[in-house]
Amino acid sequence: MKTLLCHKPMVLLYCLLATTFLLAENAVAEDHNSMDCPGWLSSTHAPLADGDQNSSSHLQLIRKVDAKADFDLNICAADVTLTGSADNTLRVTVDLERPAQQHTAVDYLQKLDITPGHVELQLHLMRPLHAKVTIEIPSAPPTLSLNLGRGDLTLVADRIGGRRESINVGYGHVEFQGDADSYEGLGVNIGLGSLHDNRTDGESHHFIVARSFEGTGKGSIEVNVGMGSVDLDPGQNKPI
Repeated sequence: MKTLLCHKPMVLLYCLLATTFLLAENAVAEDHNSMDCPGWLSSTHAPLADGDQNSSSHLQLIRKVDAKADFDLNICAADVTLTGSADNTLRVTVDLERPAQQHTAVDYLQKLDITPGHVELQLHLMRPLHAKVTIEIPSAPPTLSLNLGRGDLTLVADRIGGRRESINVGYGHVEFQGDADSYEGLGVNIGLGSLHDNRTDGESHHFIVARSFEGTGKGSIEVNVGMGSVDLDPGQNKPI
């Protein structure tokens, strides 16, 4: 992490702006270091199973997983909805608005590793595809990590009650759906952008944002956005 020392009042504004962009750059870099998103598509992909749906524009996977499994979810570029499932099932649905003629949707499934204690998913989706992804996971994973390089994320927090959740978006928007009973602690960090708390008595914050909230539920959630915005909305507690 780079450090700037600013001594003269006349350059304070420039130093503040430069520091802001460095924070955003660092957040985006950390996000990209956590997953593999090159500009080309690998010639191999994770295998399909019986019952999976796959076409040029649509993919759906359904897998039984352990209720106590940790989740590591990585998506390069897409609009993503993350919510809880009613049973111990992982459901992944991908719809491509602009599919590539030479590929089917499973070609972008870079990894799907499932063990009794851990689930790792990597979707190498690219911006020109205009992908929409819905991921349903068991409602109380011990640890949940989601990394989204670029795109909009809807996090249905009142349907996921993990002990520790880390949500990282390099560039984009996060809609957090959940009241104070969805967490014990919530942290929101934005390198450059804005936070809008649309819940009762909520406030808005802009530019460099680092806010924490205490709740009445269980578990901690940390939402990190390099450049973009976060909306905190009341929970709906309804299936998608």
